[in-house]
Amino acid sequence: MSHRVHSTMSFAVPLLAVLTALASTDAFSENLVAKIAVAGPSTGQLASLGKDVQNSGQLAIEALNAQNITVDGKHVRFELVSADDAADPRTGTIVAQQLVDDHVVAVVGHINSGVAIPVSRIYSQAGISFISSGASNPTLTAQGFNNTFRVVADDNAQARGMVQFLSGRLQAKRIGLVDDRTAYGQGLGDQVAKDANASGIEVTREFTNDKAVDFRAILTTLKAGHPDAIVLASTDAIASPFVKQMKALGMDDVHFVGGDGICTENWVRVAASAAEDKYCTQTGAPFDELPGAKEFEQNYQTHFHQPPEYFGPYTYDAVMVVGEAIRKAKSLDPQRLIEALHTIDYTGVTGKIEFDKKGDQKYAAVSVYQVKSQKITSLGVVGKM
Repeated sequence: MSHRVHSTMSFAVPLLAVLTALASTDAFSENLVAKIAVAGPSTGQLASLGKDVQNSGQLAIEALNAQNITVDGKHVRFELVSADDAADPRTGTIVAQQLVDDHVVAVVGHINSGVAIPVSRIYSQAGISFISSGASNPTLTAQGFNNTFRVVADDNAQARGMVQFLSGRLQAKRIGLVDDRTAYGQGLGDQVAKDANASGIEVTREFTNDKAVDFRAILTTLKAGHPDAIVLASTDAIASPFVKQMKALGMDDVHFVGGDGICTENWVRVAASAAEDKYCTQTGAPFDELPGAKEFEQNYQTHFHQPPEYFGPYTYDAVMVVGEAIRKAKSLDPQRLIEALHTIDYTGVTGKIEFDKKGDQKYAAVSVYQVKSQKITSLGVVGKM
């Protein structure tokens, strides 16, 4: 999520776990302390996703501490630093600098592309490993930063999967395409338009913003063109009133396809009956098809008394990959960790993880879902990178 809105909240940023310095020695033991930061929007419109990211990071830290990872004969104790980036670029850069100043060994999260891209420059300048567990805009890993990675597919792959689904199963000849002008929304929208045109699908494009609540004018314009489907590149907060207004305008015969920023239980809950039969994509295999899904979900439910959301397993794996890099490098030195990440070969909850030269996950998948009886139901994988 890939992802995705700008919040209007205050820029007072809580670091929920301010811990000891990088590679410091515990006062009462010979342990080394390795602080891993997990950043996400724990306030604002995407707070549920950000909380999921932080919860999953906590589970991974506990799992790492259960292992006997050592550096120079000393046990490494992992500690979590949780940070709220509010899905806002300015807040995100403040958070990023605070994390750098706090001497974390690596940063995981920043699931919104509009946040991940600017903060990646800060982490690059500081020489700290950064693994996004959600940002899907291709720009993130196209900047040439050797410290930047992601564990989900990018929007180029997601767009290809969406267009395959539109032209294949939905047999769409004409689509309306709406994006919210965020880094995520515009990036995904641009690629969908490009791939759709290449596939012979006629595209009518409209734009909104990530604070909008009234889409009737846009929908009325699109309805006049008799589209077979409407694609929305935005978030669940935008998609809920969007599909409700489609229903109110009598557009039940027009397919709706949303990107991974939309494909959440929160969207289905808020949109209610208006979400029924609608489609969405996610950059990854269906949760139930992830190799470690059952164990991860049970662990998550036990700890937090609720099911994980989309970015949880990817955040968990990203934190575990940092631990594996420390094991591989036999060091907490930031540069050696970056070098280790470039050669990582790890199998986790989401499957096999290796990074290409840019830092993208080699084995990322794209899946399609449909809302059935108020549940997001998998239709399977439609594309792989």
